[in-house]
Amino acid sequence: MLIGARRFLSSRRKPKRFASLATALQVFHEQNGHFLVPYTFQVPTDNSRDNLWPEETRGLNLGRQLGAFIELSTTKSSPDLQSVRHQLDAVGFPDIRDWRHFQWTEVTLAALKTFKQIEGHMLVSRSFEVPKGDLRWPKPTWGLKLGVQVNVLRRNRETLSSYQVQNLEDIGFVWVVIEYNWDVVIMPGLRRYRELYGHCRVPQSFVAGTGGDDEKNIPENWPSEVQGCRLGSIVNSIRAASAYSEFVERDGEELKQLGFNLSDFEQKWQEIVLPALQSYHRIHGHCDIPVSFVVPEEESWPQELWGMGLGFIARNIRNRGDYFLQVFQDYEKLEDIGFVCNANATKWQHGFLPALETYVQVHGNANIPARFVVPAEYPWPNESHGLRLGEFVANKKPRKRFADFIAIDRAHLEELGFFWSDGDLREEAATF
Repeated sequence: MLIGARRFLSSRRKPKRFASLATALQVFHEQNGHFLVPYTFQVPTDNSRDNLWPEETRGLNLGRQLGAFIELSTTKSSPDLQSVRHQLDAVGFPDIRDWRHFQWTEVTLAALKTFKQIEGHMLVSRSFEVPKGDLRWPKPTWGLKLGVQVNVLRRNRETLSSYQVQNLEDIGFVWVVIEYNWDVVIMPGLRRYRELYGHCRVPQSFVAGTGGDDEKNIPENWPSEVQGCRLGSIVNSIRAASAYSEFVERDGEELKQLGFNLSDFEQKWQEIVLPALQSYHRIHGHCDIPVSFVVPEEESWPQELWGMGLGFIARNIRNRGDYFLQVFQDYEKLEDIGFVCNANATKWQHGFLPALETYVQVHGNANIPARFVVPAEYPWPNESHGLRLGEFVANKKPRKRFADFIAIDRAHLEELGFFWSDGDLREEAATF
């Protein structure tokens, strides 16, 4: 068939424009097994023996020329265009009227459908690239940076065509990751934890379905979407009021029925942490607590505090923003005992992070204009009003002060659609 097609092409009178299009497409198909030429693809120009492209096709911008022909041939008709169409028929190129629609269906949409079929969900990681040579995937999708493409689709939802939006809706495309995680992972995870353990006091280190010594925590006991979820870490973030605040308010009644107590931090602060800091100051005369300090079993300390890793807790309050709401409300008490907190921690946990979350919830994407300033209105948190959020997102320099907090909340930030290089931030912070 291919030999016959080449004879047919060589025997036909070729129009000046698109003269080598069919020949180049035939070679492309022989090498790749499909006709989905990338828009930027150019035929190699070298004259080496390894170059199997006919001389008249070398240097041809095949992707651009193919797109131009399809667009032109759908709006105009001429003997030359009909001749090219016959040549394309001879090499098996399909009769396509909308090249972009064809590419969308055969590449991006096909890749998304295959990902869901293989992985069972639509949470494509930012770094995911379709493996080359994997026969589970359609050949036109091999090498596609699908994670990047998914992020582009989320950012540009308003500019997508109606058929693209409908196609994505039909396959369960996740537009807002944070909402999906709450509805499909976190809430089902909390419900199942309550069923298994009879309460919702999830240890911070708890990961769903990892087995180990806990016979209840086997994979079979958890929904597939929840398996591997760091439920304890998420619960910690929720109780610290630094994540999912909109959904906590929305589902507050069910959380209450599950026995999920948002005030655990407040109770622990008032009964354990603050008294421990005050006791340290009473005994030592200051609050410069070494990280390695553990409350000794001595009469000078309340017995309920014995064995407490106070140094580690104090470090996390200062550097990571733990108990930031409690620190905020008891700031004068802490000032009286000389406990100096990291103001950046409070500003991050109570200002910038909630503002980033709110922007995504309001606008459905993380594409914040560089000049955007948080408005003083609902639903923006009061502490974020007036923040130059656009400048913070657009430039590395304003973020360098928060490098540690960005690193801690990296997974949550990437769920929202913010991808910042840890190395770049730390390098700037070190040289500032």
